[in-house]
Amino acid sequence: MYSALAPLAFLGGLLLFLLGERMFGIGHALRLPVTGAAVLVLLLAGGLRAKAWLSAFGDVKSVLFRLCGAYDLAFLGLALYGWTTMVEDPSVDSVVLARVAWPIVFLCGTTAVLFMELSLRSMAGSERLETRRLLDSGRAGLALALATSWLFALNYVADEKDERIDLRSLKTLEPSSNTVEMVRNVSEPTTITLFFPPGNDVAEQVEPYFKELDDAGSDVTLERLDRDMHPARAKELRARKNGTIVITQGDNHESLSLDVDPDKARRKLKKLDGDFQEKFSKATREQRVAYVVTGHGERSTSPKVGDPSGLKALKEGLKRMNFKVKKLGPSEGLADEVPEDATVVFVIGPRHPMLESEQAALVRYVQGGGSMMLLADPEFEQDPELGPLLDTLGVSVDLTPLAHETKYVRVTGGLADRAFVYTNRFTTHDSTTNLAKQSSRLAVLFGTTGSIDKAEGGENPPDVKFTVRSMSGTWADKDADLAFDKDAGEEKKVRKLIAAVELPAPEGAETGGRAIVGADADVITDMLLGGSMGNSQWLSDALRWLEGEVQLAGEVAEVEDVPILHTRDEDKAWFFGSTLGIPLLIVGLGFGVTRRRRKGVQS
Repeated sequence: MYSALAPLAFLGGLLLFLLGERMFGIGHALRLPVTGAAVLVLLLAGGLRAKAWLSAFGDVKSVLFRLCGAYDLAFLGLALYGWTTMVEDPSVDSVVLARVAWPIVFLCGTTAVLFMELSLRSMAGSERLETRRLLDSGRAGLALALATSWLFALNYVADEKDERIDLRSLKTLEPSSNTVEMVRNVSEPTTITLFFPPGNDVAEQVEPYFKELDDAGSDVTLERLDRDMHPARAKELRARKNGTIVITQGDNHESLSLDVDPDKARRKLKKLDGDFQEKFSKATREQRVAYVVTGHGERSTSPKVGDPSGLKALKEGLKRMNFKVKKLGPSEGLADEVPEDATVVFVIGPRHPMLESEQAALVRYVQGGGSMMLLADPEFEQDPELGPLLDTLGVSVDLTPLAHETKYVRVTGGLADRAFVYTNRFTTHDSTTNLAKQSSRLAVLFGTTGSIDKAEGGENPPDVKFTVRSMSGTWADKDADLAFDKDAGEEKKVRKLIAAVELPAPEGAETGGRAIVGADADVITDMLLGGSMGNSQWLSDALRWLEGEVQLAGEVAEVEDVPILHTRDEDKAWFFGSTLGIPLLIVGLGFGVTRRRRKGVQS
């Protein structure tokens, strides 16, 4: 007689295993009890089928032997998975191989079990067992699993190839508010020349964008020429072909190359606003100088190939904004004075203490009206001893790493991700103007961050505004276990992450020094600056405020899609909806159609 206890126990065990490993996960108190219960239930299912096999005879014994083999294959897949979660070094070849193999092995075993059990159930009450039909069901399940595994492999190859076919149509190009403001503030005659042939589709698409800028700036003139019809003018502006936009102010010429072919110009049109800001800034602004402090283990502007902790993206971004980037350390005279041509000074993640004379030079610079970005780094245990500089800026830094149980970026799937926090809590301040406007779709990511606060005491203290705060429920991980522990003095609350500081104006000056202070150097490293629009927007806004000019690029009108950042809870909803909800719906529909067919045959 057929017994449904074994397949029901098998399905129940799988459900418990899914809850233990995916719903609760590593670090949760219920993970081990639920997963342990799942293993026991699965072993019970396998034992029941093994018992039936041992007591059977003839063809039935042969079929049940293969069914037991399918159970064993599913258990082997789960065993491989369990082994990969316990290995300390995930980069070992055997571990990588096991991570690839276990889903395939598990899927093959599980589908074979389900197909054979369903076929066995349909024969309940029959006088004889249709062994051939049972074996065909097992083969069909195995074939389906292998086909699905092949799709997994195909998807992996397609992901690695990373080629896209964009079928979207571009929306109407419009300049952002900051681009309009840049053009409006131009004080010298500036010409924007569009080189396109008559009746060109690309020209028709970009011309309204530039007409709006022409209307905004009283000193800006827009002209459209065909290079073939005006070769002398094209030679003067160094426009080598049609599809080129030239920005001219005096003897300065900056070219922006598009294309006359709409398909070839498509990619460049998506970033037209940002590229135009860069070229317009170079043509209409004097070159500024940004100094990056070195010599104390700071993040490097020339990192090794593949090093995501460097500042190469920052350096390239500053160059696009018409900054000349220079190093400033002991060998460049930091102990004596900050050079007079400095527009802004970056102090990014020093690992070792500075000399007293070096800090004194930075203090004199910012007190004299200079601009500075100071980002400490909690990833290194040694105190960089920035006390004099921090006291001048009126802030204190706590380098205890922050963590959050749900509001973090999932990378490895382990507890370490809890320190990779993000936030979209921005104060309305000139250094976060555009970021605050886009807080519903942008977030700033922090690799490993501490917190900051106002320093106590001091005469004539600076004006400190906290512009970026953490999400509620963030705690300082004092015992370094990335698990909240109230007994260790840990407290969940909103933490201050970044401050904008304005110092009193020195005698004879209208404005005082300015500084941006934070407790995470990762926020502007290549890893985050190149991959997060929120971090890029924050840097753009902060630099604009530090320099005190609207002309610096702020909000950019992007036509490209913005990546969606999901919280852990949202990831769970998507995961269970796609892995359980949709398959169960399909299976339910299949059962419904099958029952209707059977009733039709019986009638």
